[in-house]
Amino acid sequence: MSTYTREQISHAINGGADLVTDGLGNGEHDTDLISLVVNAALSLLDDPGLSLDDVMERNYEGGAEEVRSWWGWA
Repeated sequence: MSTYTREQISHAINGGADLVTDGLGNGEHDTDLISLVVNAALSLLDDPGLSLDDVMERNYEGGAEEVRSWWGWA
């Protein structure tokens, strides 16, 4: 069984996100959503019990309310 450091996992997840956003030429909203997924994955690595709101509060200025406003989510 292979073991990876948090830094290696972060590098791989961010690299995958970059491949998708660069390869598909996504718009800003799509890129923001992919970044949210990356932040959620890395946050859950550290604390598996987090909710989506917890992830947004910890990783974005303005927290969950601000992030949800980007897509018109209530």
